[in-house]
Amino acid sequence: MSEREFQGYVTIRQKTDHSMFTLRASLASSKVKAALETCLNIAVPQRGTYAQTGGTLLAWMSPDELLIMVPRASGGVAFAALEQALHGLHYLLADVSDARSTFTIEGGSAREVVAKLAPMDVLAAQFPVGGFARTRFAQVAGAIFVEQEDHLNLICFRSVQDYVFGILCGAAKPGSEVRAQS
Repeated sequence: MSEREFQGYVTIRQKTDHSMFTLRASLASSKVKAALETCLNIAVPQRGTYAQTGGTLLAWMSPDELLIMVPRASGGVAFAALEQALHGLHYLLADVSDARSTFTIEGGSAREVVAKLAPMDVLAAQFPVGGFARTRFAQVAGAIFVEQEDHLNLICFRSVQDYVFGILCGAAKPGSEVRAQS
């Protein structure tokens, strides 16, 4: 899938420049933490957050699960390094790059567009930069994280990427802005 873009009152862009892995393991394990820090140079993030160094991201999915995103060009090397560093431990590492899609929502009203689709409080006080959450977007499951105040990233299953792109574009359509009532 090539990248696609929609310019509404915010910009919606599909990203295809990264690989994604799911790691299931004891995130409290010092050996798992050491493997992640050695291979990715990132510490395990706290609940409801993600940690990022350069193009590599670790996102907290659950008490025993992380989502790992790395630049596509280094995906194979990163995966192999993690497998080697985790060898002998109880873990599951799976490449989910072909099963997930990522979209960016950028612009001053990016949070408004997400609020139209997700049953969560996206105000900065409740969902700050560095925040990561699993939620629903209209009728499908997904996850979202705040990279910058006006730059959010949405992750969904590839099987629903066309639907998600469509609802994001509809929510960002010029003229659909939510206006404060006086």
